[in-house]
Amino acid sequence: MRVPQAELPSDLPIHNNLVRAIYLNPDLHRSFGSLAMRVHSASHLSDRMRELAVLRTIALLRADYEWGNHVVVARQVGITDVELRNVRAGDLEDFTAEEAVVMRLAEAIERREVDDTLWSEASTVLSSVELLDLVMVVGFYGFASRLVLALDVPLDDGVHGLEEP
Repeated sequence: MRVPQAELPSDLPIHNNLVRAIYLNPDLHRSFGSLAMRVHSASHLSDRMRELAVLRTIALLRADYEWGNHVVVARQVGITDVELRNVRAGDLEDFTAEEAVVMRLAEAIERREVDDTLWSEASTVLSSVELLDLVMVVGFYGFASRLVLALDVPLDDGVHGLEEP
């Protein structure tokens, strides 16, 4: 890791390598953690749709740390290992039309290539609030992925990167 690992207070709910990196600045850690929780808890997207968008974003950025941690979440919301491999590879043909458009929009957001045609297509399956939530969660995980990449945050024990599944 490119920064020293912070000593974590025992009352923190999460003790992982990302928290050890960003807790060097406790105030920023609190803000980061708050936003991380809110892009999930306040989202109007289904858990599955949100995780598909998150995973596609992480895969594009090749962020091992984020991928490994989100594989666990993905499995909890019913995403199979075959689907995980397809998301990682960008092979969207076996997903529903709605899921595919969500992941295509996530790709476009990350690549800064959102156009009116794709936005209009996504608007047929997502409400305006869901579209906003999608942009927010993709933006957040683009940021989180860049953070772990820049700091070279190592995988947590027992977590695998992009090579799994």
